Amino acid sequence: MSESAGKTRHGAEKTAKAVGATAAGAAEGRRVQSIREPLSPGAYVEYSVDDQPGVVERARGFLAGAPGESVAPRMAATVMLVSEGKPHYRRFESPLAGGAPIEETVDAAPVDVFMLRRASTMAFTPDAVVFPGGGMDVRDVECAVPWAGPSPEQWACLMSCPVSVAKGVITAAAREVFEESGVLLASALGGGAPIDERDDHWAAEREAVATRQISFGEFLRERGLVLRSDLMRLRSHWVTPESEARRYDTYFFLARLPEGQHADGRTSEAVEAAWIAPGEALMRFDAGLLKLVPPTISNLTSIVAATSVDEAWNTPFDGHVRPHPVARACGEVVLGCEVSET
Repeated sequence: MSESAGKTRHGAEKTAKAVGATAAGAAEGRRVQSIREPLSPGAYVEYSVDDQPGVVERARGFLAGAPGESVAPRMAATVMLVSEGKPHYRRFESPLAGGAPIEETVDAAPVDVFMLRRASTMAFTPDAVVFPGGGMDVRDVECAVPWAGPSPEQWACLMSCPVSVAKGVITAAAREVFEESGVLLASALGGGAPIDERDDHWAAEREAVATRQISFGEFLRERGLVLRSDLMRLRSHWVTPESEARRYDTYFFLARLPEGQHADGRTSEAVEAAWIAPGEALMRFDAGLLKLVPPTISNLTSIVAATSVDEAWNTPFDGHVRPHPVARACGEVVLGCEVSET
């Protein structure tokens, strides 16, 4: 992500070609890792995007030096909301199986993660099954937010970013998970346990925050609450390749479902929501029953072996993943990069 907004892709093309060639060359003689393996800083990862013809076409054009603007990515946050797995009855429609519903009773897994299926009308990753999240709003950065837990300065060190970005991204993470699942990562101003949000008494505020009538910080201040940044754990950082016209610079976090709260998925951006074990989600993806994008696959993989919520919480940070188009010797175009620590 070395090129700033406004530079032409043609101007960045030499850099991209050099990076792609270097990455492909660096991968020779050392292990190329899959996103179906837990990542860590220093690993070199490549993954196919053959199931996304548009991505492949744009990657080929980028490597060939096709003219166009290099788009600056929008900052974003995503939250993997996890809970102890429980046996449950599920009905989950599969867009990749003609919309056929899947109905079954699922045995308890050690860990479940809350996921949403995006509406088919969404411009970015329609029909994909994702974690709650979205773009950072200017008010996430500029508005005062009552805060408890690690400070924005501490988060900036962990995230390898400016303090203002860390503050905005953490606020966006808490805001988005509240908007899209109803879960509130906050507590009373005087301290204590996270808010018990079992009832719908936050419904009006949730709608006001989601429709930008008030900022998340204003909502917290009016209710005498503080954002609990200690309830989130940094999982990974992914940046959309420069070859894409719609790009995000996304930090992924993990958060435990606070006791007494309920995730409901009442959001206009999704058509379904469910708790699902990471391994089950990956199995359904392999069977063509769910649509998952690479960052989601990788983050599910990072906790798939966890035997408890505590173990998922303590999973090490995957690293910073900034993929770019790579042309393999066989002519196949994939996305790849070295996972970095900063």
